[in-house]
Amino acid sequence: MHRRKTVRRAVTAAAVGLAATAALTACGANDSSDSNGKSGSSSTAAPSSDTLSGSSADSSNGSGATSGKSSDTSSTSSTSSKASTCRTANLRITAKNQGEANEGLGSIVIRFTNTGGNCRMNGFPGVDLKTNYGTQSVDRNKQEVGMAFTLKAGKTATANVVYPINDTGGSGVHGTALVVTPPNETHHATVPVEVSLPVSDKGNGGLEVTPIFEEH
Repeated sequence: MHRRKTVRRAVTAAAVGLAATAALTACGANDSSDSNGKSGSSSTAAPSSDTLSGSSADSSNGSGATSGKSSDTSSTSSTSSKASTCRTANLRITAKNQGEANEGLGSIVIRFTNTGGNCRMNGFPGVDLKTNYGTQSVDRNKQEVGMAFTLKAGKTATANVVYPINDTGGSGVHGTALVVTPPNETHHATVPVEVSLPVSDKGNGGLEVTPIFEEH
């Protein structure tokens, strides 16, 4: 009887020990799982967060750069659109006879150099030629169309006066100066130039001026 109680106690103790061991093992497994789970989540989340953060920063930087360019372009466009008309007082105007440019036709180039700030130009200059027969107006060359542009400080724009070459053998009409009025202006400048035209019954002697173009 005593022996049976001893065996039963031993079996009970072993069972309790196994149960405790199993419980401890289970707890250890859960702890390990929790720890690994937490550690794994943290390890994965950090790079993911960094990646997103990096992408967001790159996107932000990209957008910032684009916005900057857009802002610069808008600013430039705004500045260009707000630039005032080029005034005669801020233009150094000169004229030079280039001689025969095409068969039977000569060319006088008029240069407009900007001595002030950026300004806008568009269209035809007004031009008259002073001659020994009086002043002759110069017609616009209607076959050419000019475009508006910003003439930057220190830069030059040009227009050309086309005239018929005097090959008659006579003295013809002697031109001595051009009276030039920039587009959209009322003040003019008188610049010296030497040119010989044939005598013509046309009111302007066949003279034509082109629109103003930016010189490159």
